[in-house]
Amino acid sequence: MIKRLLTIALFFLISCAKPQTQLPNYSKTITEKEQDIQNQMFADSWLDTYLPFSTMGTDILFNASDLCAEDDRIFALGMNLGNEYSAYESIRKEINKNLSLGPKLKVVSLGNNSPASKAGILVGDEILEIDGKSIIHGEDALKSYIEMIDKDHQKLYEFKILREDDFKSIKIRSEQRCRFNFVIDLDNDTFNAFANGEIMVFSLRMAKWLMQDETGAAIVFAHELGHNANKHVADKIQNASTGALLGLLVGIYMGYPQDMMEIGQSIGASAYSIEYENEADYLSMYILANSGYNLDDAVNFWRRFAIEVPNSIYSTGGTHPSTAERYVRMESTIKEIENKISNGEKLIPTYTKD
Repeated sequence: MIKRLLTIALFFLISCAKPQTQLPNYSKTITEKEQDIQNQMFADSWLDTYLPFSTMGTDILFNASDLCAEDDRIFALGMNLGNEYSAYESIRKEINKNLSLGPKLKVVSLGNNSPASKAGILVGDEILEIDGKSIIHGEDALKSYIEMIDKDHQKLYEFKILREDDFKSIKIRSEQRCRFNFVIDLDNDTFNAFANGEIMVFSLRMAKWLMQDETGAAIVFAHELGHNANKHVADKIQNASTGALLGLLVGIYMGYPQDMMEIGQSIGASAYSIEYENEADYLSMYILANSGYNLDDAVNFWRRFAIEVPNSIYSTGGTHPSTAERYVRMESTIKEIENKISNGEKLIPTYTKD
């Protein structure tokens, strides 16, 4: 039987149409070199996006500190460090080459208004010591650095750095920022960003498009920060658990406990999804205002987004509001913020009274 099927399959393959041209020979060695060139180009693209994005994001995390709950604030210095073990493995060799990374920790980026920048730290500085204690080199270098920074208390640190061929001593006083970190992944196909309660994740394609206009990038960064700041992920998990429990009770009565529990969990997880998105949009405008952005430049963002994702213009019944609604809500929020500025009020969102 198997032999008969193989014979039939072979017959069909022989009978299939096939290309008719005679292609020239090519070198596999040259192909491998071309792969290296294209991977370097991809690494360049990621790095060209990450560096300005991280500078912007770092500043926003400090400027938005008052809008994060006390348990979501940490003391930090506002510089992003890396060495030869830090980059994504698939582009690590290329990133190390671009940034001249070795075993020592080097400042890869830092906020323009971060404590480190204000103290005089520059991109490219190598961190050697903190308060007289050497930072280990190699794979655990970043872990060694993190353990030496007190996240719970403000502190003045004395750094010994190597800048080109000069050793320098620089003192940096930590300041509060929102604790959430961010990453740009290697996904150059998906137009996506999300917050998971701990970090904000941006696809490379999304981040590249956003960085064409820093205000647009700041809006989406602030939006995802708003999700984390107002603990939306934790709320959704709780809603999913509640929905699963109610579904289970109904399922026991109906005789389909597992199926109804899964349905209830899904319904609970999606409860208030649009409301959470609207709240994150609302918070994003306050985060931008506190970060010094011109809100008049922000109002056209959702129109530009609609051009990129036209299905979002009439979005109904999903998990996100339409871009038309988001545009109008943004205008209303900007007017609210402007009124608070005129009245000398603190720029904090208006919350409902329980």
